[in-house]
Order: sequence, then structure tokens, then C-alpha cells
Amino acid sequence: MKNRLKNLLLLPLLTVLIALSASPAAAYDYNPFTDISESAWYYRDVMNAVNAGLVNGKTKTTFCPDDYLTYAEAVKLASCLNQLWWTGEITLSNGSPWYQNYVDYAWTVGIIDDNYNWTGYASRGAFLAIFANAVPTDALGRINSVPDNSIPDVSLWYPNAWAIYALYRAGIVQGSDKAHSCYPDNPIKRSEVAAILTRMTDPSARLYFTMDSPDAASWDYEVYEDYEGYDTAEEEPANPKYWITVDFYDRDDLTVYTEGTTLGLILLENGIELAEGEVPSVDLWDDWLAEDMTVSVDKYAYRSEDVHRIEARTTEEIGIDTIPRGDVNILEEGADGESIMHYTVTYKNGAEIDRTLEWEEVLTAMVPQVYEIGVGGTIVGKDGTTYSYSWKRICSATYYNIYNYTYSGNYVSTQTVATNLNYIPIGTRMYVKNDRYDFGYRVSEDTGSGLAPWQLDIWMPADDPNAPLMSVEGFVKDMEVYFLD
Repeated sequence: MKNRLKNLLLLPLLTVLIALSASPAAAYDYNPFTDISESAWYYRDVMNAVNAGLVNGKTKTTFCPDDYLTYAEAVKLASCLNQLWWTGEITLSNGSPWYQNYVDYAWTVGIIDDNYNWTGYASRGAFLAIFANAVPTDALGRINSVPDNSIPDVSLWYPNAWAIYALYRAGIVQGSDKAHSCYPDNPIKRSEVAAILTRMTDPSARLYFTMDSPDAASWDYEVYEDYEGYDTAEEEPANPKYWITVDFYDRDDLTVYTEGTTLGLILLENGIELAEGEVPSVDLWDDWLAEDMTVSVDKYAYRSEDVHRIEARTTEEIGIDTIPRGDVNILEEGADGESIMHYTVTYKNGAEIDRTLEWEEVLTAMVPQVYEIGVGGTIVGKDGTTYSYSWKRICSATYYNIYNYTYSGNYVSTQTVATNLNYIPIGTRMYVKNDRYDFGYRVSEDTGSGLAPWQLDIWMPADDPNAPLMSVEGFVKDMEVYFLD
């Protein structure tokens, strides 16, 4: 286990400790505080803590030694001390509310195991427990003989007894009177915090003392002279009692006034058995109840639920250029899927909090709808022009070279093509080519008898070099026709 005590002694802990003032701690070779007398028991501890940078005065001239510390300030101090101890640096910062990040850190590393009233004053016992958890056990080496049950007001049954006895034995605290009473339920003062901080970070400041073993027959001490403002108890201190309320979801609540105990014992003593599905917010036997609190007992129920589910068919679109742009050709109609979803549903106090899918029973598998859609394209002609076409088709082709006026009234030209007007109307613009011929840009301007549905009769002058080839080949079946936008 790493021991960084030397580092703690050398590093200033301004950011570690409670934000008791906005100004940094300063070192003094004199007493700047008008509210601290040199005869006060804590004078040397306060001055040492201030000079070491452990605490600040509330103002430049007042320390306010009798002001109490809140739980929020205590947990910030302990969290920063722990982080510095183990990492050599402090990265924690304020959150919302300002103490939340320190509380979360303290929970995570095990400094605290309870939610305190963060804006309330910290008790001495709780403060000692928080700080005992903030450092490793080897930083609290035993230097004093403090037998079990020797602290007059802290028996081993007290909730924070282990921490209090550890700090007594390490010389961090010695109690507030000649009998070494702890007064664990009293709020802790700034002066006491300064003393504890000094002793935790500086082993040379620790206290050496020895306590007698308690009388096995009784746990009584004589009355001692009032010491540092506290009176001692003449008889064994009474074990504190608390109001514990058990808040059931669907039956009457139970409220008891009892010493520290467990929920299991409370229920046992009152003849109450938890019903199936009832779950308490604390462990029945391991969580010690030692403060006024309400424990909830929630009712959980688990039900099977079947849900009929329709899975809408998806669509798969295939873009092609062999049908007009925007036209759709359905290849597969598809079908919606149908299944039954089998769930386990968790209810807490009648409200659903979780739903787990156990298995899916498929009745009908979903089949996607598949269709083709015309997307067109572009083609670069032999003249270097880029033409945009809506679709293309393989057509048969022939040629003619009669010089005359066409069906449309235009005189034949190298752009003229005759078509079956029922399939390729007059005025249709196209680009005509295949691997052997490139007739370029053409317009349906003519027609003739005997033309097949998708046949082209391409006009060419007699001296066109393609004419002899077309004559030899005759009826060309694989002419690619691009129908232009």
C-alpha cells in the first residue's frame, strides 16, 4: 500500500480543504486573529494548520473557532485528501450543487456509505468516521493503548466506533475531557477540525496517552471537572434511540422507536413477514439503522406479456435506364411480416419499470418489395456533345435514301429517321448507335408502311460510307437507341 504521508506534509492543501474563505491561507509569525487567545487549548493547532496552508480564517482577523462544520464541507475535505494521498494531485472541482462531485467521489472510493444531510452540521463521530476512511489504515498506526469500550461514551456497538477507536489509538484525537469522552453526537467545531488536520498530516503533532481498561462489571466514570466546555456523564451513557418508519407499498406503514438495529430485527419483533415480491431499500440484516429514517418496502411483480407485431415490408429500389425515367416496374410485390413478441415485464409498485424480450415467434416472414425505376443517364456523342437520355432500348434498323419530303413536312436530312408512329411518335429525339455504326443525333420525322413496332428506318445519302455496310448486313437487330430528354 502506497504511503504518501511525506508528500502530504510538503504539498500545500489549500484546494483540499473547506472553502472557509475566498482568500488563500497565509503564514504568520504572530497571531492575526482577534478571536483566538494564546491560552486556548487549540491555539497552537490552529496556528500550525493556518501556517501549513490547511485552513483559513473566515476573515483576515477572525478564525471563528466555535463555528460548526457541515457534512458537505467535511466530505469535500476528505475526498480531496484521499485523492491527493493516492494520486499526488487534486482534480476534483465543484459541481451542482457545489458538493455533489465530492459526494460522488466519496461514494465511489468508499469514504462514505451513507447519505448525510449535506447542509447540516457534521457530528464529531460521523466526521471522524469520514476521515478515518479517507486515508489507508497504515497511515493510522497505533501509538496509544486504548482498550475496547474504554471511551466512556463510545461502546463498540456505536455505529462509528471502529473509526473513533482507530483515531484515538493513532493519536489523532484524545477526547474532550479527562476521561477522554468523545461526545460523538455533538457537532464538530472549526477549532477541532484544525487540530485533527494538523495531526493527520503531521505525525510529530500526534498525541500520546494511555487509557485504562473498562470495569467489566459496570461502565461508569466519576464526574470530572468540566473540561473545555463539556460535562461528563456520571453513569453509563444511554444508547440513543431513533424513529424508524417502514413504508410499505400496499399495506399499512410501521413506525418504531428503537435503538440502533436492522430492518430484519424490526420486522421479526413485530411479527411481520415480507410477502413474495416485497423488496426493502436496505439489507435486512447487514444494514445498521442508527438514525431517524424511513425505509421503503417496494412491491415487485413479474408478468408474461405477448404482443402481436406487424413488420412492414421494406422496399428495394433498382435504378435502371431501360425504362423511361420515373417509370416503375414491380419485380416482387413483397409481404408484411407477422410475429408474436413474448416479453417478461417487471412492475414496481404497480408501474412498469422494465420489459425484457424473451423470444420472438415468427408467424410470417417479411418479404421485401423489389422494383425497378427508370433513372436515365448520359451519353457522349461522336460530335463530343453530352446528351441526357430518359431511357434506352435495343431496336432493329434498316436504311433508306429516297430524296423527298418526310411525313412531318421536312425535307430529308442526316437527322431523319422513320418510325412506327404507334411506338415512336413524330418528333421523338434520339441518339442511334451500336458497336459497328454511330448514326448520332436523330429525330423521328418520317414513317412508312410495314415498319415493325420498334424498327428504325434511318435515312442516309447515297454517298454515306455506312450505306454499303447496311446493304450488306441488311436488317440490323442490335441497334442501341437512346431516347433523349
